[in-house]
Amino acid sequence: MLELTSPKWKKLSHAYGSAEDVPDLIEQLRAAPPPETYESEPWFSLWSALCHQSDVYAASYAAVPHIVEIAATKPHQHRLCHLSFVAAVEACRHRKSAPRIPADLQSAYSSALERAARLILESLIQDWDEKGYAVLLGAYAVVQGQPRLGNAIMELPEESSCPECDATVPPLGYNL
Repeated sequence: MLELTSPKWKKLSHAYGSAEDVPDLIEQLRAAPPPETYESEPWFSLWSALCHQSDVYAASYAAVPHIVEIAATKPHQHRLCHLSFVAAVEACRHRKSAPRIPADLQSAYSSALERAARLILESLIQDWDEKGYAVLLGAYAVVQGQPRLGNAIMELPEESSCPECDATVPPLGYNL
């Protein structure tokens, strides 16, 4: 895992340029309370820099092991943002435009995904609302190598249009 004090962070990039600010954001995250909204800091800054409009960066891959490490210290009910972030980075990594994981970050990144899968399974035994289950089940699919399925689970709409008649219909299950 890339140490937060490593000078390499300055050489890594994110959506806004140098990733030299990422170690400080990760340290802020370690002490941050659970986010109240998507604009809560430091989450908003981390997401916008490291997973900006479905783009990921070398710094995104370096940050994932730290985010997973922090998630492991949190109670189950406070892990959703962490695990959702990890899943978003991993899913976006599969886009054709995404950079490859730098060789020196590959091992720590892969190990973090394995650990995230275990954290997700541990978290699934808790009682969640529909959105919580969708995040966890989708994140699990993503970190297990199924990014399309995982994203579909996490982003399942409550209704869609019939391709034949254009009527608005709920997906199977929402009509129960």
